[in-house]
Amino acid sequence: MDEDAIPTREEVDLIARHIEPYYRLSVYLQAGASLRVSETLAFTTQCRRSGALRVREQVSRTAHRADCPERFGPLKHRTPGAYRDVPLAAFLEQEIDAHLRRWGATPVGCRVVLYARRRGVAGTVPTATTYGPDFRWAVRAAGLLGRDRTPQYTPHTLHHFFASTALAHGVPVHEVSRWLGHTSIKTTVDIYGHLVPAAARSAAAQWRAPVDHARKRAITAGRCRDADVPIFN
Repeated sequence: MDEDAIPTREEVDLIARHIEPYYRLSVYLQAGASLRVSETLAFTTQCRRSGALRVREQVSRTAHRADCPERFGPLKHRTPGAYRDVPLAAFLEQEIDAHLRRWGATPVGCRVVLYARRRGVAGTVPTATTYGPDFRWAVRAAGLLGRDRTPQYTPHTLHHFFASTALAHGVPVHEVSRWLGHTSIKTTVDIYGHLVPAAARSAAAQWRAPVDHARKRAITAGRCRDADVPIFN
């Protein structure tokens, strides 16, 4: 992950300021709570817990279509019913309250969602595909363009912003990994570890501990010599 591809806090605020007001909260759910765009668009009033957000579902790719058989599905690489809890920052709680005061929430089946398609068929919800143009327009309007004059950031870069910010502030990498919804801490370190060397060293230490333990047991039992067992540095 190239740090130049991650927006700053000021740039995140610019995107939130320029996106359609209905989607302002979506920017902060991604940047401030590590939700993927499909998880953000599946956000319900039931996700909100005391001091945390419980992320349970994501919208399906065809949830914006009237003929979609199932608009919501399990989280990425997770089985139905699996969830993760992410800390709820005070500023984000205020953004949720502001969204609900202005826009309310919409029943969709057994869920009460914050995002429903206002110009589509009743009961449909936006998807990453239908949300994309609004996000790109906001990035352009904010003047955040690359050398080729295309939008510099995508919704997923807000996910990267959350991770890099948390690691830079000393949050343990295993906690960040869990909040991001990664199935392995190795994924988190592979993507972000180089941005915060201390985080990488912490993760390496976590991997090395069980290996060192197994190494000592093997040497003690006489099953191998010290040089026979690989060491992670």
